[in-house]
Amino acid sequence: MSDPFLIVQDEVISSFDQARMLLASWKNLDAKRRSPQEENEYQYMTDELHSALKAISTDLTDLQETIDVARDFPEDYGLNAAKLNERQQFVAAKFKAVDEMRRALSAQPTGGKPYTNAAAAAANAAALSQSRAQPESIALEFTNNQGQQQMLMQQQDEHLDSMLGTVRNLHGIAGTMNTELDSQAILLDEVSDMVDRTQSNIESAQRKVQKFLSDKGNRSLHIIIILFIVILVLLLLVIFT
Repeated sequence: MSDPFLIVQDEVISSFDQARMLLASWKNLDAKRRSPQEENEYQYMTDELHSALKAISTDLTDLQETIDVARDFPEDYGLNAAKLNERQQFVAAKFKAVDEMRRALSAQPTGGKPYTNAAAAAANAAALSQSRAQPESIALEFTNNQGQQQMLMQQQDEHLDSMLGTVRNLHGIAGTMNTELDSQAILLDEVSDMVDRTQSNIESAQRKVQKFLSDKGNRSLHIIIILFIVILVLLLLVIFT
C-alpha cells in the first residue's frame, strides 16, 4: 500500500506550482493600468489565488497532523527520525511559501489600477481608431484574451481535480489510522484475556496449596490422637498388671 503522506505531498506540490503560475499572471496585471475587462480578470485571479492558498494550507495542516501522530511511534508507520525530519521540513517550507504569497496578495498595488470612465472612453475611442487601421492586431488581441481565459478555466478545473484528489487521499489516511487503531484494540483484548487466564491459574494454585496444607494439618492431628491413645492404653496396662 502506497504512503498516503507522499500522495498528498505530490498533490500539494502540484497545487503550489499552479498557484505560483497564477500569481505571476496576477502580478503582471497588478503592475499595470488595467482596462475594465482586465480588471475583471484581476479580481477573478485574486479570488482564485486566495482559494488555492486556503486549500493548500488545509492540506499542509492535515500533513502536519499525520507527522504529529507518527512522531510518538514512528516504527508503527515504517518511519525513522530522519524521514520524520524530512517531512517536517517540507511542511514548514511550504507553510512559509504560502505565507509569502499571501503577503504579496495583501501588499499595496505597485501602481496598477483600473481605468476611470473618462480614461476608458478615451481608450475605447483609441481602440476603435486602431481597429479601423489595424484589424489584424485587434483579432490577435481577441485571440490572446480568449487563450488567457481558457488558461484560467483550465487552472480552475485542475485546482478542483486537485482538491478532489486531496479529499480522497485524506480519506485513505483516515482509513489507515482506523485500521491501526483496530489492530491495537485487538492486541489489547488479547493481553487482557492473557491476564485473566494467568489470574485464574494463580487462584487455582493458591486453592490447591491451601487444601494441601489443610489436609496435612488434619493428618498430623490424627497421628497425635492415635499416639495419645496408644500411650494411654500402655499406661493402663502397666498400672493394672
